[in-house]
Amino acid sequence: MGSNDVAPPHVPSHVVPTCTFLLQIGGSLWTLCYILLWRQSILTRTYGMPLFALAFNFAWEVIYALFVAEALLERIVFGVWLLLDFGMVWGALKYGRSEWEHSPFMKRNLGKVIFVMTLYCAVGHWAFAKWWIDNDIGKREGKFYRGVVGPDTTELGFWSAAVSQAYLSAASLGQLLLRQHSGGVSWGVWATRAVGSLTGMYLNYGWAWYFWGEAHEYFMSPFGIFLWSTGLLCDLIYPFVLYRVQKTEKVLPDGSRARADPRNQKRVAKDP
Repeated sequence: MGSNDVAPPHVPSHVVPTCTFLLQIGGSLWTLCYILLWRQSILTRTYGMPLFALAFNFAWEVIYALFVAEALLERIVFGVWLLLDFGMVWGALKYGRSEWEHSPFMKRNLGKVIFVMTLYCAVGHWAFAKWWIDNDIGKREGKFYRGVVGPDTTELGFWSAAVSQAYLSAASLGQLLLRQHSGGVSWGVWATRAVGSLTGMYLNYGWAWYFWGEAHEYFMSPFGIFLWSTGLLCDLIYPFVLYRVQKTEKVLPDGSRARADPRNQKRVAKDP
């Protein structure tokens, strides 16, 4: 978002190109993360992205690809992510029921639950974006939308993505702690997600805030700091938990993972 920004004369000329470059790096890494999540779902016979985070992201990409993004590159990126989401949803539907042996309702109705959550999130994303655009929220010099100075979709993208990122990072960490196995995830999934967020969100918006502060003050607002620091902290803790879990989990003959037998905390097999 924000590819149509035109910085005022007092803003250094490097700001918009640098932010666009950082956003492209982050977007590319997130694309690779989605591919790796899909791959790990097949290899380990489960899903890696927590279900509500998957529904939230899926709905976000539908609404922003079809209704919010106006630049061709933005629409293409959201469209690619949307297609990759279908692969992750397929993996969750095909293999995810094995994670819900403790909940017969979820095991029987997993597909319906994912559909309802996605629909709910889509309504929320649409309502937030429509309110933002209809009321020209964030309207300021240099922020163009549909050819005129209007609502700041760069800020709209920040709030929607920051909420998603904070929840995804926290839920991913929680899922790993609860499962006590690394099914559906890998070091590559963590690295592409963490570095993609670092460049595409934290560095991108931080650079804009530092050099074009009056248009990006929200990045360092109390709630903004709370959101992006939550995601960052969880992403920093995650590799330590992943290392510990992989030292104790069981790798089954079909490639799936299982929590260690509490009577024997030694790992019984090595990763393929």
